[in-house]
Amino acid sequence: MTDISNGIGIIRQRPTLVSTFELLVKPITPVTAPGGGAVARTVVQGYFLTIANTSNSNVRLTLQFTATTPQLNVADTVTISDVTGANNFSDLTPVPGDPNRFTFSVGISANDTALVTLLPDVTKPEILQAANLEIRGYVEILVNSPSAATPVNLLLTPEQRGTFLPQDLTIRNLDFDQLAYSLPTSTGGSLFTLTGPLALKSTKELKIEVKEFEKVQKDKDFEKIQAEKLPETSQVENLASADGSNDLQRLIGLMAQRLDQIEQANGQSFIQPQERPSVGQQVVNQPRN
Repeated sequence: MTDISNGIGIIRQRPTLVSTFELLVKPITPVTAPGGGAVARTVVQGYFLTIANTSNSNVRLTLQFTATTPQLNVADTVTISDVTGANNFSDLTPVPGDPNRFTFSVGISANDTALVTLLPDVTKPEILQAANLEIRGYVEILVNSPSAATPVNLLLTPEQRGTFLPQDLTIRNLDFDQLAYSLPTSTGGSLFTLTGPLALKSTKELKIEVKEFEKVQKDKDFEKIQAEKLPETSQVENLASADGSNDLQRLIGLMAQRLDQIEQANGQSFIQPQERPSVGQQVVNQPRN
């Protein structure tokens, strides 16, 4: 997914699966069974996610909740985040164009821990009276900051917690029980290493990098050409340096070979074939006609 903001492209990472979730306000057994009404207590169950930021950087996270069947109705739920020891109540944000997805953002300081909960809104009497709320789905997580250059290690602990309510809340001796159990994560563990969005470089920055690359490539090509010329020079120098004596015949032969190469390149001769001495032949100066 790529966003364009102020002319700069941002590649956002795909969300990472965390776990499933289930919200309930429902009897634990069917009340239609004979005598079932006396024991079919209503369970109110919510989703709890503990997030520990073990990195040395502050992070900004987005949780994405997906529920298809049955669908999630924001009006029937409440979201609570606790980062500093105080409960902050809010609602999920619907994803535009997708009625089955909702998001929630939370910031966590370096080496700090937060608790995010998604609960049925039992402050509404009609939800408790109907006792027919059931929402299931899965949760994903996405890092908004820092950038992809700084991966962050998070410890995620998802749980389901609930309370059993008696059928008659008007009696004097109310019987409440609690339940809590951890949920398996998509990785099989608690440690999640995540990366944030990657900012694309501007056209100007890319042009500068291309020019720098071309300059470095030209320098490398020049060094390669110079390295290829060195063996030709070193061959002549080696002939004159071995044991302090000059191998004249080998030197003349090498020079003649080099002249042939130059003639082939230029298309004309420096010395006519009949004027060129053979290797080992004594050379004397003769006047030209």
